[in-house]
Amino acid sequence: MTYDAIVVGSGAAGGWAARTLTERGLRVLVLEAGPLLAGDHRVDRAAHAGGRQPVQSRCSAYEQANSHLFVDDLENPYQTPPGEPFHWFRGRQAGGRMLLWAGVSLRMSDREFAGTATLGSGHRAWPIGYRDLAPYYARVEAFLQVTGGGEPSPGAPPPAAARHRPLTRGERRLAAAVAARWPGRQVVTSRTATAEAGSVLSAALATGRARLRPDAVVTHLELDGRGRRAEGVVFVDRRTGRTHRQRAAAVLLCASAVESVRILLNTRTRHHPDGLGNHADQLGRHLLDHTAGVAVSGLVPGLDGPPRPLTGPGFVPVCHIPDFGDGTRPFSGGYGINLFAPEVLPMNTGSAAWASAGGTPFRMWASGEVLPHPDNRVTLADRTDAWGVPQARIRLVYGPSERAMALDQAAEMTAMAHAAGFTVLEVADRPLPPGSSVHELGGAAMGTGPAHSVVDAANRLWRVPNVLVADGGCFPTAGWQNPALTIMALAARAADRLADTARAGNLEGAGP
Repeated sequence: MTYDAIVVGSGAAGGWAARTLTERGLRVLVLEAGPLLAGDHRVDRAAHAGGRQPVQSRCSAYEQANSHLFVDDLENPYQTPPGEPFHWFRGRQAGGRMLLWAGVSLRMSDREFAGTATLGSGHRAWPIGYRDLAPYYARVEAFLQVTGGGEPSPGAPPPAAARHRPLTRGERRLAAAVAARWPGRQVVTSRTATAEAGSVLSAALATGRARLRPDAVVTHLELDGRGRRAEGVVFVDRRTGRTHRQRAAAVLLCASAVESVRILLNTRTRHHPDGLGNHADQLGRHLLDHTAGVAVSGLVPGLDGPPRPLTGPGFVPVCHIPDFGDGTRPFSGGYGINLFAPEVLPMNTGSAAWASAGGTPFRMWASGEVLPHPDNRVTLADRTDAWGVPQARIRLVYGPSERAMALDQAAEMTAMAHAAGFTVLEVADRPLPPGSSVHELGGAAMGTGPAHSVVDAANRLWRVPNVLVADGGCFPTAGWQNPALTIMALAARAADRLADTARAGNLEGAGP
């Protein structure tokens, strides 16, 4: 059977791509590298955690109880340059890393989409603007039942129709202090998804026009004789080791930024000797991330109990202080600050300093933009993984801008906490190793022309337009916002545009 489209990956991007395509009437095959964790699926957590996850176990969300939601590092190795660590945290199962997602649902703003025009830092502007993505943001937010206030904020546009959740007493104290001392700086409530994120894939399957094929490790794409059109994909059955081929009129790569780039790099033909989409040596370059780990912790005097009872899955910030990239500081890009309840990010409250002070614990945590740099990139290594696919070689290092930003983050959070009357007991001013945010992006950036980007404004490869990169790999810049909502909105938009092409009768050519 030949499908209208193959979607590679079933996480944030793949689920939305599949749902959008099937609702538009297309027949879709979703290929997932890992298993379907149905009710009868047996989980051997001891096998996962028994020394086979030296990288995955460093993730802040990792626990023995959910170790099966992270990959086996021995089966899925990757490489980094000596002395330049990158933590690549992966989940290979139906639903992908969405099964570990905290639900933070922030829109990017005009500032991030404008790139160079606004930040003046060498950023490359996006080929689309906020208005292009706004209806897809609204579509995703409605499905995920995103909560949060409707406060207008230039750095964090509000959800279209969120259920309002007011600031708590401690948050109001911080908001008042911030507004009084820093005009224009704004505390807004968190935008958090409350619906099950994985249900979007179920919605696609429920149409009857989608099929999920788990345990399908995609190795590369197959092209026609002229190298101008993809005819399908090649994948290995994870359980049997057998190789399979599947034809389709279009292919959407939604496997995550690094994985989608790896598949394209491994698609080498006579017409594409350096990898599919790599004619201008842009594929794999400008790998992006968010800095994580810079934090300020302490106590809020005069409050009883936690700032807000949490009912969501783990790492849910209770409010945001967005957008510090005003162009007046010794770094480029921007960052946002999250205020967390104490049960979310554990603190060393047993020390003498904590014991002698009174109040409710708090933690402020910064998320900073990593600038695009051509030497931060993904390439292929000589060695392969357990299924014969060349390992990814990942290089991403923080430069002077990111290091200066970390110091600024720590200083600003400390100043805001003091202004609100909070007691600061711990300050961490150095970011964790790259990858720790689990927000890797870029490597197949969208742009306005083939000389400096991999895909166009509709997420299509410039020279093979029936192949789309519809995951975080298409980001030309990272912004500071948690990227999941933008990834889902971009995937829905890319699939919608592809469906328009199908309606025009030009799906295999995937032209405009």
